[in-house]
Amino acid sequence: MKSKNKIMDSFEEFIALPLSILKNRIIQITGFKSDFIETKSIDVELDDNTVRINCVNSESAYNLLSSVIYKREQRRKALLKQQNEQKDNSVLPVVTHR
Repeated sequence: MKSKNKIMDSFEEFIALPLSILKNRIIQITGFKSDFIETKSIDVELDDNTVRINCVNSESAYNLLSSVIYKREQRRKALLKQQNEQKDNSVLPVVTHR
């Protein structure tokens, strides 16, 4: 059943996909403003290696999705840094002097 709110339909379709399909793909978010198109819409396209989300005439949705992706990337970088630091600390040999 389609709701009146197209953004929710798009997200329901997007979220319905198994997470493993989306997990290893690059997510691209684009925002379009058009004087020729009066309606707001969010379209989700799945390619081989990317998930493309197009926000048409919806700056607030674009800003929201962009900030979510930015925060996700920041968390991923912090986790990688922490893992590298742990790996570096565990690899260092213990040297004792007598």
